[in-house]
Amino acid sequence: MLNRSRFLLLTFAVSQSLPAQVNVLMNRYDAYSHSVNSHETTLTASNVNGKIFGRLYRYYVDGAVYAQPLFVHGVVVGGMPRNLLFVATMNDKVYAFDAQQSGPPVWLRDFTDERAGVTPVPVSDITNSNDLNVVGNAGIEGTPVIDLAAQAMYLVARTKENGHYVQRLHKLDLRSGDDQAPPVVIEARVKGGAKDARDGFVTFDPKGGNQRTALALSNGRVVIAWASHEDIRPYHGWIMSYDATSLKQEGVLCVTANSEDGGIWQSGRGPAVDASGALYFEVGNGGWDGKQDFGNSVIKVRAEGSRLWVDDFYTPHDYAQQNAKDADLGSSGPMLFPEKGVLLCGNKQGELFALDPTHLGGLTEDDLGRKQAVALKSGRLMAGPAYWEGPGGPELFVWNEAGVLEMLRFGGPLLDDTVGAKGRVASHGSPGGALTVSSDGTKAGTGIVWATVGTSKSADHGNADGTVHAFNAETLEELWSSEGDAKRDRMGTLVKFVPPLIVDGRVYVVSYDNAVNIYGLLDGRR
Repeated sequence: MLNRSRFLLLTFAVSQSLPAQVNVLMNRYDAYSHSVNSHETTLTASNVNGKIFGRLYRYYVDGAVYAQPLFVHGVVVGGMPRNLLFVATMNDKVYAFDAQQSGPPVWLRDFTDERAGVTPVPVSDITNSNDLNVVGNAGIEGTPVIDLAAQAMYLVARTKENGHYVQRLHKLDLRSGDDQAPPVVIEARVKGGAKDARDGFVTFDPKGGNQRTALALSNGRVVIAWASHEDIRPYHGWIMSYDATSLKQEGVLCVTANSEDGGIWQSGRGPAVDASGALYFEVGNGGWDGKQDFGNSVIKVRAEGSRLWVDDFYTPHDYAQQNAKDADLGSSGPMLFPEKGVLLCGNKQGELFALDPTHLGGLTEDDLGRKQAVALKSGRLMAGPAYWEGPGGPELFVWNEAGVLEMLRFGGPLLDDTVGAKGRVASHGSPGGALTVSSDGTKAGTGIVWATVGTSKSADHGNADGTVHAFNAETLEELWSSEGDAKRDRMGTLVKFVPPLIVDGRVYVVSYDNAVNIYGLLDGRR
């Protein structure tokens, strides 16, 4: 049988073999987290400009959109095939829009019921503030994942129910938004000796557990990870797996069961998943013993039946010093290159570092596990890189919080030491640029790097205005900006870490402002 992670990769590849048939089933397009649509045949470096490219319309929703939208062609609704854009909000609502046109949603699913006392979770209940990493409510935050064969979407909704805090895993039918299986309340406990353990067990906290990391599918299982809000202790990093058919919980892993912290947040990216179904996560600051506790580490996780375990890990020799400085390596999420034998990761020190996914290297005094480290010297690396195999060869794009968009080339399996090109637009602070690449394969003149970034100030805490930029992927020359004709194209309030989504000649950009912006060619071509 074809395992589920291989099926997702195959689905993506087959769907892209036909023009304009790219299905986006997960965060960053594919299970390797490359953040690229290399089958975009409409938008090019010559037609993305202020004269003929701009905002076409908006989809209006209830709530801020932290989750990357997803896209599926040919979903049969009411007997008709439709290309659907799926949008989830922090007010616990999911929308399916007909991506061919403006207008109301094809269907809407609401997980709240105010009359019954069921609401989204006010983030101020958790942090005692409404001006920190999250502003407003904490509802559906992590990007859902779609199983195309089952016509199902998996997501985690967070609600406050008559004073109690609940997180549930849902399996929605793409055609209607109805449940394909009864939703399950997320509960877990593991044996552990952490300070907050009771009777020898550490228990998952549905109020404080922040489900920011995108969901993933692996070998017929839904895999979910959690961190915290604002490092409010006690907290732990958790990973759980559920049967994708029944939603029965199968495996539970707390990555700091005998210590503390170790949140898995990755600036919203999901784990990288290889062809065997192994999942690679970056873990934030936390306790470490290399046995049960894996704070400030890159971990390779496997699921088999009811077992969910760390199969391999890499931990920097100075993890304790990094913990003390809040300089964790868990800030950007991993990117996998199986053909190169490389797992590429990023950290708050502004570095990209390469590991061997077949042997991560453990902890050694000289960090032998690191095959390469590239210091970008431009602040923290947050939303992470995007990848493109262009006419000049394989290229990696990255935009740290205190720098500009940069291109690095691969010299064999590893990155060249020198930057290939630099943009001229500066970031004004956290989080830097959230990036996507679109192109028509390797054809010259078709590669575009799309980015969302703060317009004039940091969005580390509170809200900040945002701008969408488009750059020529070969030169990093700016092609277009949503501020070029602000009256027509202005993006609105930035949502950190969420990159533009490019499908079928349209660019979908989310915002805090109860809306999704849709940009495209103004003459109506697709």
